[in-house]
Amino acid sequence: MASKPFDPSKTLEELTGLNAGNPEDAETPLVEWVIRSWKKPIRNLSDDEIGRLVVQKDGFPYILDLVWPKLENDPLFDGGYYPGDVLSNLIRSDPQIWNDRPDYQAQLGALYQRALERASDENDAFRSSLDLPDEDSSVS
Repeated sequence: MASKPFDPSKTLEELTGLNAGNPEDAETPLVEWVIRSWKKPIRNLSDDEIGRLVVQKDGFPYILDLVWPKLENDPLFDGGYYPGDVLSNLIRSDPQIWNDRPDYQAQLGALYQRALERASDENDAFRSSLDLPDEDSSVS
């Protein structure tokens, strides 16, 4: 990948130079959770935290570097909502998220195909999130 290496002991706040705020002042539990994630060293983020940050469209481009190996291992990686939620969100994301990671964008099609090749009981929520017809449905 053409991305610059970064120090995984740093937080998203340190890497971006942005202050996420005080989690105690968050208006919702989800916002509190996102703020807390921004304050952890990125190497300490759990799979659930990484996936949910992607789904919330937060922490780019650094979160892409953390989630990409997980997607390569399993394109239906579950970010806490349903199998394939992370890939579905990346497919539907604003193209600007790829500005610093064009190599990842170039691989989206292959991950998409791998996700579609999975059994229908594994990829049904993924297909539905993209408004794709049921694998078993026919077009007349």
